[in-house]
Amino acid sequence: MRVCVLFNPRSGSADQIAALRAALAGRRKVALRELGPDDDFKQVVAEIARGRCDLIAVAGGDGTVHAAVNGLAPHFPDKPLTIVPLGTGNDLCRTLAIPLDAVAALDLWKTGRRRTIDVIRVEGDRAGYAVNAITGGFSGRVAADVTSELKGFWGPLAYLRGAAGPIAERESYRVTFRFDGGPPETMDLYNLVIANGRTAAGGLPVAPLANPEDGLLDVIVIPAGDLLDTSVVAARLMAGDYHADETVLHRRAKRVEIECDPPIPVSIDGELAEGRRFAFTVVPKALRVLAGPGYRPDPEGEPPEADDWDADAAGRGLGSRLFGLVAALMLLVVRMPRGVALGLGLAALAVLGFGLLARVVLAGEWATANQAILDAIEPRGSPRLTAFAEIITGAGHWAVTTALGAGLVAVYAARRRYLDAATLLVVLVGCSLLEPMLKWAFQVERPGPYEPAVAVAAYSFPSGHALRGVGLYLCVAALVVARDFKSVWRWVVAVGCVLLAAAVCWSRPYLLVHWPGDVAAGALAAVAWVSGCLVARHRVRVRLAATGRNAPAESGARPLTPV
Repeated sequence: MRVCVLFNPRSGSADQIAALRAALAGRRKVALRELGPDDDFKQVVAEIARGRCDLIAVAGGDGTVHAAVNGLAPHFPDKPLTIVPLGTGNDLCRTLAIPLDAVAALDLWKTGRRRTIDVIRVEGDRAGYAVNAITGGFSGRVAADVTSELKGFWGPLAYLRGAAGPIAERESYRVTFRFDGGPPETMDLYNLVIANGRTAAGGLPVAPLANPEDGLLDVIVIPAGDLLDTSVVAARLMAGDYHADETVLHRRAKRVEIECDPPIPVSIDGELAEGRRFAFTVVPKALRVLAGPGYRPDPEGEPPEADDWDADAAGRGLGSRLFGLVAALMLLVVRMPRGVALGLGLAALAVLGFGLLARVVLAGEWATANQAILDAIEPRGSPRLTAFAEIITGAGHWAVTTALGAGLVAVYAARRRYLDAATLLVVLVGCSLLEPMLKWAFQVERPGPYEPAVAVAAYSFPSGHALRGVGLYLCVAALVVARDFKSVWRWVVAVGCVLLAAAVCWSRPYLLVHWPGDVAAGALAAVAWVSGCLVARHRVRVRLAATGRNAPAESGARPLTPV
């Protein structure tokens, strides 16, 4: 078999060329050709395809493969193509399960699976062929921002570095689609993917369900939305499961026509373009390729045998996804409104604290500290302080919190503050349900050696009074301040609510009805629940405002602004 190997020294990992030369030195019927700065790769491939070469091996990245496919276009599907990965992204290699180590990829000449895959004919403001994916909007801008210098410095992380600017600006595009000649469908979108392969931008699974042999294009659209929605989708994209997000639209078609306003930036297999009109048509079974032993045309089909997988490539892919997810979450936190970031941060810290506290309590590691605190309290030398504690603890009783909370919900509803009423109602119901569920789950007994000052029942961990008291009064404090952030008297009321919640927590161990750990756990559970409810309230307000159906404006309220 006569093999012609084409090197592109401008590819992202072209420093491996020396190792490739050494690996190919002893092979017969192998011709090496390194492209010079003035060579047109497309024309060189077309020239070789007209010759007597049995297999064309392209050593380069996705852009090099794109040029090779366009050079082979007049010869579809006569000349087979194999890829020796030297690029930064090497995305088609990932779909075809080609080892990402260039020297290891040479073994496919003997062991590779011969397949015939689809390509994409591109028409309109740019003409030619694509084989992997066309990405537009956000991802098109990222491709434009990722220069060769950026790739050289950051390597595979260059795409993540290039996403920092576009994800903050969130520019949207009005696009009209026609699928297979059907009626026009217009929407405002943030990102567009028309895929034959499964990954782009160095391994991001932009079309994880794509089958490059099914004669169909996978079209994935992320509609324009608020920053939190977009960041969550970005995080899920980097984790590899964003296609399941309800905000992401997924279609399959043989032909897709788009008209854009403003002109949309697109990346066609890594080659940049911009335009208002494009048409993308699948050309079934057009390109013969050599795929790796782990290649599956249908990603939802049966997996290959375990021995067929490239373990190193799989490990790199998993590491890339984990890093991408962490980085996307960092972008999400940095770019979200301060109030949302604070709420989610408090919720996360409270959940973590509750988990750690539950572990040490169940393990008995806090038993000595709990016992020491209650031993110090047990004499209760001040009758007046004890009487005060008995009164204060009533503020966390289920009957008091239910009556007070129901009254406030009714007041909010009467004043047409329906969102505040709903928020407070959800907080109350959630706290009421969390208490019995958590007590049943942990089943920690009450402090046995002491005589409590008030009647008690059920289990001890976490404290129901602390959970209900902190939940109700913390939520009321937040709603009061949100109404007018600059009002001094509202801050006085809010601080009073917080102090009342703290006093309820103090009263429980003072009256010897709870271990201190029980009270801390109840307060943490309440903080987590209230923080989550307040974040949800903010998101609902944003959505209502976007649709023109917002609740009455809160006079003097300070909007939550991005960092």
